[in-house]
Amino acid sequence: MTVSKIKRIAGYAALARDAHRLRSADQDHVRDRVRCHLVARMGRMRGLPQKLGQMLSFSDDHDDRNVDQYATLQRHAEPLAQEVVRPVIETAWGCPLEEVLSDIAPAAFAASLGQVHRATMRDGRVLAIKVQYPGIRDTVLADLKMLGWLGAPFGNLRQGFDLTAYRETILEDLERELDYECEAGQQRAFAEWAAYDQFLIVPSVIDHLSTANVLVTDWQVGDQWNDVCANWNDARKRSLANVMLQFFLTGVFQQRRMQADWHPGNFRFCAQGNNARLLLYDFGCVFEPSAQEQLGLARLIQATIDRSESPWPLFLQLGFSREFLEPLAGKLPALCRVLFEPFCCEYPYDVTEWNLAERVSDILGDDRWNFRIAGPARMVFLLRAFHGLAYYFGGLGTPVFWQKAFTSCVGGLSDDMANLQIPPEKAPKCDFDSMARYLKIRVVEDGRTKVELTQYASTIEHLDELLDEEVKGRINEQKIDLKQIVSDVRRQGYIPTSVFRLTEGARQIDVWLE
Repeated sequence: MTVSKIKRIAGYAALARDAHRLRSADQDHVRDRVRCHLVARMGRMRGLPQKLGQMLSFSDDHDDRNVDQYATLQRHAEPLAQEVVRPVIETAWGCPLEEVLSDIAPAAFAASLGQVHRATMRDGRVLAIKVQYPGIRDTVLADLKMLGWLGAPFGNLRQGFDLTAYRETILEDLERELDYECEAGQQRAFAEWAAYDQFLIVPSVIDHLSTANVLVTDWQVGDQWNDVCANWNDARKRSLANVMLQFFLTGVFQQRRMQADWHPGNFRFCAQGNNARLLLYDFGCVFEPSAQEQLGLARLIQATIDRSESPWPLFLQLGFSREFLEPLAGKLPALCRVLFEPFCCEYPYDVTEWNLAERVSDILGDDRWNFRIAGPARMVFLLRAFHGLAYYFGGLGTPVFWQKAFTSCVGGLSDDMANLQIPPEKAPKCDFDSMARYLKIRVVEDGRTKVELTQYASTIEHLDELLDEEVKGRINEQKIDLKQIVSDVRRQGYIPTSVFRLTEGARQIDVWLE
């Protein structure tokens, strides 16, 4: 075993130790100190540990302070010295740097598999030079062998979960990401897309200077994500939210080519007046859905909107495992209504009211790991992009009309969606008819109805906002726990049921789902 491999194993051991200390720390200042050590170690190790840290930087499982600490992995990688990367570039170009460049910045921008330098050609053209770390391929292969170690510290993996498909999927993706000629091809494809959709900006590839381990493009700049959140006005943020939704939907349902690594280091943001544009930097991790995946997902979302067909065979068509999915088949309608709630609303949707993680946890209960395991390994890239989209929307804080954008995007696929062959399936009761459509509130005094309100069933999530302060006071006096009631409704799958009844003398308040 080489010295470098021994050091790598020791690094993982220290990473696991820091992560264990982070989980077990019971004081904020201790957790902050341990997290700093953990982030610093991830940056030094590069490769998969740094990638994991970049993913954590936009995870809504962490508070804002924690996110800021992980975000340093996007801005401040520990760069290799220029005397280390210089021979890599000169070998790729077959000549000294001075024959091509008038200057190259010694500082490097963060990347997990390489680092990016700003440089100027002798003719004055400003470039971004992405240089792959020497030996990173062997390091990544060693990381993959320790993938179980990566899961244990962060609670992402469980005993009994067969990682084979995920290892193979991640390996295939990393093989592409380590091949800068492959990435250059993807960048050209995205540039063709950007030529039609002006909301995208894609730097041009400098072909004659790009090789398998050095990728050279035009230097393009824009605002960082933190700048957008702090300084952009509401109109620009609203424009950017619509741009990012259009980018996601067009990529999946029209281009069949989606940037699958949405951490903020891969994006910059530009504005002309109040019109936002999205500047893409990295094209190493790209999800390319098959026609079956594209149409199956579109049909699943449409079925959820229309309540038109059972989601069970559509999940199977998307590649979900029957063995793991069947025990929770009856929960799929409620799960879909929550996962795709933004698409179901006939108005601009505010993701800050989504409460996705808690609601999904309540619906699935002990089956949540069955659902994760049931999904096909390659779906992880689509889920990463979807999660990234929701993260940015949360930061922008502006409602977006998801359903209108989706309907417009998949309009040309309607015939293909209808003709998609879905094998007939016999499964447990699993359709949207089992779910309530409406939330009803009725106030009766002296036997006469004084008030009757009808809302969409999803407004049960905001039940406390529908009741006036006097009613909520009476509810508290009778020790009715509204939060627990809503949680129970989720666990039951939003089926028609009585929510609660409050009686005070001649006055009676009924709340139910039907």
